Amino acid sequence: MKRVMLAALLTGSALAQSSQTVFINGVGLPATTVQKNGQTYYQLSAADLKRVGALTAGGVAPKIDALRGCVGDTLFNGVYTVQLVRRADEDGQHGVVLKVSNASKQKLYNFMLFNPSDVSLATTNAQAVETSNYDNGWFTELLPGTNVTVQPYANTTVSNWTRLLIRPDAQSLKELQEAKLPLAKVYNMEFDLTCTKK
Repeated sequence: MKRVMLAALLTGSALAQSSQTVFINGVGLPATTVQKNGQTYYQLSAADLKRVGALTAGGVAPKIDALRGCVGDTLFNGVYTVQLVRRADEDGQHGVVLKVSNASKQKLYNFMLFNPSDVSLATTNAQAVETSNYDNGWFTELLPGTNVTVQPYANTTVSNWTRLLIRPDAQSLKELQEAKLPLAKVYNMEFDLTCTKK
Protein backbone atom coordinates (compact mmCIF):
# COMPACT_ATOMS: atom_id res chain seq x y z
CA MET A 1 0.00 0.00 0.00
CA LYS A 2 1.36 3.40 -0.90
CA ARG A 3 1.99 5.73 1.99
CA VAL A 4 -0.34 8.68 2.12
CA MET A 5 0.97 11.87 3.73
CA LEU A 6 -1.74 13.58 5.74
CA ALA A 7 -1.73 16.78 7.72
CA ALA A 8 -3.14 15.98 11.13
CA LEU A 9 -2.76 19.55 12.37
CA LEU A 10 -2.17 22.72 10.42
CA THR A 11 -1.21 25.94 12.12
CA GLY A 12 -1.49 29.43 10.75
CA SER A 13 -3.86 30.59 8.07
CA ALA A 14 -4.54 28.43 5.03
CA LEU A 15 -4.25 30.00 1.60
CA ALA A 16 -7.07 27.97 0.04
CA GLN A 17 -9.50 25.24 1.02
CA SER A 18 -11.69 23.00 -1.08
CA SER A 19 -13.55 19.71 -0.68
CA GLN A 20 -12.57 16.64 -2.68
CA THR A 21 -12.91 12.88 -2.64
CA VAL A 22 -9.68 11.01 -1.89
CA PHE A 23 -9.45 7.26 -2.54
CA ILE A 24 -7.59 5.28 0.13
CA ASN A 25 -7.50 1.49 -0.19
CA GLY A 26 -10.00 1.97 -3.00
CA VAL A 27 -12.60 3.68 -0.82
CA GLY A 28 -13.73 7.23 -1.59
CA LEU A 29 -13.45 9.46 1.48
CA PRO A 30 -14.42 13.13 1.85
CA ALA A 31 -11.36 15.33 2.35
CA THR A 32 -10.60 19.01 2.66
CA THR A 33 -7.58 20.23 0.71
CA VAL A 34 -5.50 22.92 2.32
CA GLN A 35 -2.65 24.87 0.70
CA LYS A 36 0.17 25.84 3.04
CA ASN A 37 3.64 27.05 2.08
CA GLY A 38 3.13 25.85 -1.49
CA GLN A 39 2.18 22.31 -0.42
CA THR A 40 -1.23 20.62 -0.68
CA TYR A 41 -2.44 18.71 2.38
CA TYR A 42 -5.53 16.52 2.72
CA GLN A 43 -7.47 16.59 5.97
CA LEU A 44 -9.47 13.40 6.55
CA SER A 45 -11.47 12.08 9.47
CA ALA A 46 -9.50 9.68 11.67
CA ALA A 47 -12.67 7.56 11.98
CA ASP A 48 -12.89 7.25 8.17
CA LEU A 49 -9.21 6.30 7.92
CA LYS A 50 -9.60 3.63 10.58
CA ARG A 51 -12.77 2.27 8.94
CA VAL A 52 -11.01 1.68 5.60
CA GLY A 53 -7.93 0.10 7.16
CA ALA A 54 -5.53 3.02 6.71
CA LEU A 55 -5.06 3.37 10.47
CA THR A 56 -4.59 0.34 12.69
CA ALA A 57 -3.25 -0.20 16.18
CA GLY A 58 0.51 0.23 16.21
CA GLY A 59 0.44 1.71 12.73
CA VAL A 60 0.66 -1.70 11.04
CA ALA A 61 -1.04 -1.82 7.63
CA PRO A 62 -3.38 -4.80 7.21
CA LYS A 63 -2.96 -7.19 4.29
CA ILE A 64 -5.71 -6.30 1.84
CA ASP A 65 -6.85 -8.69 -0.88
CA ALA A 66 -10.12 -6.86 -1.53
CA LEU A 67 -11.20 -3.25 -1.41
CA ARG A 68 -13.50 -2.91 1.58
CA GLY A 69 -16.28 -0.52 2.50
CA CYS A 70 -19.69 -0.13 4.09
CA VAL A 71 -23.17 0.53 2.73
CA GLY A 72 -22.94 3.93 1.02
CA ASP A 73 -19.20 3.73 0.30
CA THR A 74 -17.73 4.01 -3.20
CA LEU A 75 -14.90 1.59 -4.06
CA PHE A 76 -12.45 2.17 -6.94
CA ASN A 77 -10.34 -0.50 -8.69
CA GLY A 78 -8.45 1.79 -11.06
CA VAL A 79 -10.98 1.45 -13.89
CA TYR A 80 -14.49 1.78 -12.46
CA THR A 81 -16.14 2.63 -9.17
CA VAL A 82 -18.93 0.75 -7.42
CA GLN A 83 -21.12 2.32 -4.76
CA LEU A 84 -23.33 0.11 -2.63
CA VAL A 85 -26.36 2.40 -2.49
CA ARG A 86 -28.58 0.18 -0.32
CA ARG A 87 -29.81 -3.30 0.38
CA ALA A 88 -32.90 -4.44 -1.51
CA ASP A 89 -34.60 -7.28 0.36
CA GLU A 90 -38.24 -8.16 -0.34
CA ASP A 91 -40.50 -11.15 -1.01
CA GLY A 92 -37.80 -13.83 -0.64
CA GLN A 93 -35.37 -11.90 -2.82
CA HIS A 94 -32.19 -10.61 -1.24
CA GLY A 95 -30.10 -8.16 -3.20
CA VAL A 96 -28.53 -4.74 -3.42
CA VAL A 97 -28.64 -1.55 -5.47
CA LEU A 98 -25.24 -0.73 -6.99
CA LYS A 99 -24.12 2.43 -8.79
CA VAL A 100 -21.36 1.56 -11.28
CA SER A 101 -19.34 4.43 -12.80
CA ASN A 102 -16.74 4.43 -15.57
CA ALA A 103 -13.71 6.23 -14.10
CA SER A 104 -11.48 5.48 -17.11
CA LYS A 105 -10.93 7.40 -20.34
CA GLN A 106 -12.25 4.56 -22.52
CA LYS A 107 -15.66 3.09 -23.23
CA LEU A 108 -16.30 0.02 -21.07
CA TYR A 109 -18.41 -2.88 -22.33
CA ASN A 110 -20.36 -5.27 -20.12
CA PHE A 111 -17.89 -8.12 -20.79
CA MET A 112 -15.14 -5.95 -19.24
CA LEU A 113 -17.05 -5.49 -15.99
CA PHE A 114 -18.52 -7.91 -13.50
CA ASN A 115 -21.66 -9.97 -14.18
CA PRO A 116 -24.53 -10.57 -11.73
CA SER A 117 -23.04 -14.03 -11.05
CA ASP A 118 -19.76 -12.34 -9.98
CA VAL A 119 -21.67 -10.73 -7.10
CA SER A 120 -22.33 -12.82 -3.98
CA LEU A 121 -24.04 -12.37 -0.65
CA ALA A 122 -22.12 -13.98 2.23
CA THR A 123 -22.64 -14.68 5.93
CA THR A 124 -20.15 -14.71 8.78
CA ASN A 125 -20.02 -18.53 8.67
CA ALA A 126 -18.73 -18.53 5.06
CA GLN A 127 -22.08 -19.37 3.47
CA ALA A 128 -22.47 -17.54 0.15
CA VAL A 129 -24.92 -17.34 -2.74
CA GLU A 130 -24.50 -15.72 -6.15
CA THR A 131 -26.87 -12.92 -7.11
CA SER A 132 -27.37 -14.39 -10.57
CA ASN A 133 -30.62 -12.45 -11.18
CA TYR A 134 -31.19 -8.73 -11.66
CA ASP A 135 -34.05 -6.24 -11.90
CA ASN A 136 -34.49 -3.47 -14.50
CA GLY A 137 -31.83 -4.70 -16.92
CA TRP A 138 -28.03 -4.85 -16.86
CA PHE A 139 -25.68 -2.47 -18.62
CA THR A 140 -24.25 -3.02 -22.12
CA GLU A 141 -21.65 -0.26 -22.17
CA LEU A 142 -20.47 2.74 -20.14
CA LEU A 143 -18.95 5.85 -21.66
CA PRO A 144 -16.19 7.65 -19.72
CA GLY A 145 -17.65 9.61 -16.82
CA THR A 146 -21.08 7.95 -16.99
CA ASN A 147 -22.77 5.64 -14.51
CA VAL A 148 -25.60 3.16 -14.27
CA THR A 149 -27.60 1.74 -11.38
CA VAL A 150 -28.11 -2.04 -11.28
CA GLN A 151 -29.93 -4.32 -8.85
CA PRO A 152 -28.58 -7.89 -8.61
CA TYR A 153 -30.41 -10.29 -6.29
CA ALA A 154 -30.68 -13.92 -5.22
CA ASN A 155 -33.80 -15.97 -4.52
CA THR A 156 -33.07 -17.47 -1.12
CA THR A 157 -34.69 -17.99 2.26
CA VAL A 158 -31.46 -17.12 4.09
CA SER A 159 -31.58 -13.52 5.30
CA ASN A 160 -28.63 -13.04 7.66
CA TRP A 161 -26.24 -11.74 4.99
CA THR A 162 -23.37 -9.68 6.39
CA ARG A 163 -21.17 -9.10 3.32
CA LEU A 164 -21.46 -8.38 -0.39
CA LEU A 165 -18.60 -9.73 -2.52
CA ILE A 166 -17.76 -8.59 -6.05
CA ARG A 167 -15.25 -10.91 -7.73
CA PRO A 168 -14.84 -10.16 -11.47
CA ASP A 169 -14.18 -13.34 -13.45
CA ALA A 170 -10.90 -14.13 -15.23
CA GLN A 171 -12.25 -13.22 -18.68
CA SER A 172 -13.36 -9.75 -17.54
CA LEU A 173 -9.93 -9.12 -16.02
CA LYS A 174 -8.24 -10.30 -19.22
CA GLU A 175 -10.38 -7.89 -21.29
CA LEU A 176 -9.37 -4.96 -19.06
CA GLN A 177 -5.69 -5.89 -19.26
CA GLU A 178 -5.79 -6.32 -23.05
CA ALA A 179 -7.42 -2.88 -23.33
CA LYS A 180 -4.43 -1.56 -21.33
CA LEU A 181 -6.71 -0.09 -18.68
CA PRO A 182 -5.08 0.78 -15.32
CA LEU A 183 -6.61 -2.04 -13.25
CA ALA A 184 -5.34 -1.87 -9.67
CA LYS A 185 -3.46 -4.78 -8.14
CA VAL A 186 -6.33 -5.17 -5.70
CA TYR A 187 -9.54 -5.21 -7.73
CA ASN A 188 -11.96 -7.45 -5.81
CA MET A 189 -14.53 -5.58 -3.73
CA GLU A 190 -16.22 -6.39 -0.45
CA PHE A 191 -18.93 -4.42 1.33
CA ASP A 192 -19.84 -4.91 4.99
CA LEU A 193 -23.64 -4.97 5.08
CA THR A 194 -23.67 -4.34 8.84
CA CYS A 195 -22.14 -0.85 8.69
CA THR A 196 -23.22 2.34 6.96
CA LYS A 197 -21.11 5.25 5.74
CA LYS A 198 -21.57 8.26 8.03
